[in-house]
Amino acid sequence: MSFLGCYNALYDVLRADPTLTGYVHSSQFLRGFKENHPFQDYSLILEPDAEQSRVNTKQYGEVLAPYLNKMEVMYIINVFCRVILTISNEASIIGGTQMGVVKKGVLDFTGDVRHAVRLVKNLNYNRNASSVSKANSSDTYVLTAAHRSISVSINGRTPAGYNVINCGNTSFGGAAVASNIQASLRALGRHADDGYKWATCTYDSSTKKFTISSNGCDPDHRVVVTAGASNDCSALLGFDTPTEVTGRNITKVEFGTIVADNVAYPVRYRVVPVQIYEVTVD
Repeated sequence: MSFLGCYNALYDVLRADPTLTGYVHSSQFLRGFKENHPFQDYSLILEPDAEQSRVNTKQYGEVLAPYLNKMEVMYIINVFCRVILTISNEASIIGGTQMGVVKKGVLDFTGDVRHAVRLVKNLNYNRNASSVSKANSSDTYVLTAAHRSISVSINGRTPAGYNVINCGNTSFGGAAVASNIQASLRALGRHADDGYKWATCTYDSSTKKFTISSNGCDPDHRVVVTAGASNDCSALLGFDTPTEVTGRNITKVEFGTIVADNVAYPVRYRVVPVQIYEVTVD
């Protein structure tokens, strides 16, 4: 499970929002309870709450049987919006003008927080499963009949031809090699969700690395690259020591009921419960 990953993703989204950064000082995006911190008109504090519920995301059926351990977990993270305005008692709630500057009240503050979260799909957290090669020494790859194939297993599937993915048969630049790999992988696809049908292979000329990705971000998705069954070129492309990451997937983000958590004037708090649903595998 990835409570911390989701928590940090929410923090990053709020801290990058241009509306919030327009009036919340960079030092006032805080993680965890802060009893004492420097005086500012606005502070935003993320306080982790708990994992609240777990539901099975799969239905019955022979095809889905291998994935019945997949769960959807809901995390709650409370976002405390604190406003300190000394204009009047109501200004810290609905806003007002302070020393000639229009200030937002806590109600607008909570609205901006919710808007920032809604703007960014899945908190920029989701990622597809992938395998990344090590950095290569050159942008040119000399492939031959004897050195042209790799094995790529996606999501544990091994369709006929998965272990002789054709990378080419001449001297290629990295982008051309990536295009060959992608075409070979997609040719093995039988349906949209099998990992191969919409697999991608890209090449980064700045790092000289290849990335092979599935089209799925569920946490049980994997891309495993190994030596070709014949005419292997995995070491030539940097896939002798690849870096693999599994998928990760936030399915939705919702809001609980906003509650007041006030202290004496001029301080006003509103608590915005953010509910983050993530697919995990037990």
